[in-house]
Amino acid sequence: MITMARIIQYLQTISFVNSVSVVGLSFLFLIFLKRFVLSGRKMGSTSLPTVPEVPGLPIIGNLLQLKEKKPHMTFTRWAEIYGPVYSIRTGASTVIVINSAENAKEAMVTRFSSISTRKLSNALKILTFDKCMVATSDYGEFHNMAKRYLLTNTLGASAQRRHRHHRETMMENISSQLHALVKDDPLRPVNFKKIFESELFGLAMKQVLGKDVQSIYVEELGTTLSRKEMHKVLVVDMMEGAIDVDWRDFFPYLKWIPNKSFEMNIQQKHFRRMALMNALIQEQMKRIDSGEVVFS
Repeated sequence: MITMARIIQYLQTISFVNSVSVVGLSFLFLIFLKRFVLSGRKMGSTSLPTVPEVPGLPIIGNLLQLKEKKPHMTFTRWAEIYGPVYSIRTGASTVIVINSAENAKEAMVTRFSSISTRKLSNALKILTFDKCMVATSDYGEFHNMAKRYLLTNTLGASAQRRHRHHRETMMENISSQLHALVKDDPLRPVNFKKIFESELFGLAMKQVLGKDVQSIYVEELGTTLSRKEMHKVLVVDMMEGAIDVDWRDFFPYLKWIPNKSFEMNIQQKHFRRMALMNALIQEQMKRIDSGEVVFS
């Protein structure tokens, strides 16, 4: 009894800060112990060959080596050292990086069913409607159906023949714009990307809607969006959102910490995209109901 009383008295004298420190250290120890046990099980139970690992730092892995928004140059340099397939660590996650077209085709086409259940970042989960895009969806009935529709209407041989006149129009427009710029000022640098992405967006609109929409009123936004603004909402914002980094993706055990600025930015992009898509669908339905011939 005397010993128990002394223990209780001692515990009561420990400060709150020390208690928090002890709990925090215990929590981290359990996390690393769990990761060690799981990694040991995986190594003992799998027969798959290992891939080279890019050296990194404890806890954060290779995150400090991927600070740029477009890390493809870093991946290319690593491929020269470690080969076309290697692994990196992004915080608590291990990522396999593929740097050749042959291996990418095998992973994304031949063996897609084995990687389709991969975890997506918080941004991609929202922007892809939780894996409702062909390239990000889990392998199964929905994936097969979406892929079949995509091939039938856009990428298949018959679809390519049907849309050939749209592609020819795009190439003619690009050529005429380039010739006009050279004629006006032969020494002026030409921004080919600006011309090409505008015409490519127009081609996509024609293939989907049968018309290169120049502007549309979006009721949910209360404004009329120009073609340039539509391109930003449907293409640019989605690409920027896809590479936006939520640091909680790298440390899932800290996902309870709020990141309001990131969440609001992604949700705003998602809302604007949905509002514009609803407006385009409603406009297309009106055209069909009016008996207008829709070529796509």
